[in-house]
Amino acid sequence: MGSILFCFILLIIFVYFLINSINMENLRDVDPIGASGIPTFILFILVALLIYTLIKEIVKYKKNKEKTNHNALFTKPALIIMIITVGIAIFILVLNKMGFFLSCLFLTPLLLVLLGSKSKIQIISFSVGIPILFTFLFGNILSIPLPKGIGIFSEISNFIY
Repeated sequence: MGSILFCFILLIIFVYFLINSINMENLRDVDPIGASGIPTFILFILVALLIYTLIKEIVKYKKNKEKTNHNALFTKPALIIMIITVGIAIFILVLNKMGFFLSCLFLTPLLLVLLGSKSKIQIISFSVGIPILFTFLFGNILSIPLPKGIGIFSEISNFIY
């Protein structure tokens, strides 16, 4: 059942992208394929393959309907994956407001605990070390600008890098 839902969600997303790529501004006078030619072609293939996979998964589900355990929808691994997904979504939403460094300070321990890290020393060291390493690597060495945040978060980020 999960694979059917996953295929259906991907199908909706890729159909949305396909419609947007078809409706892109057409500059065929300059280029015969246009700016959206290759993405439209790739998205069309993806949508066709997803429809095929969705039909195949539905047929497989109907054949094995009696053997499927419907009570095990919220198992521990599925719950961990959902919490990680929500954590990453929250990280993305607060990234521009809090800045990269402070957002990583909150995301890293959550991921470490959910992925099974037991040692508190390891959790604390990775939670502080990973944001410092990435901030130093991308912000200073590679000169790639990272989100610094708004207000007091921007001041903290300016102090760090």
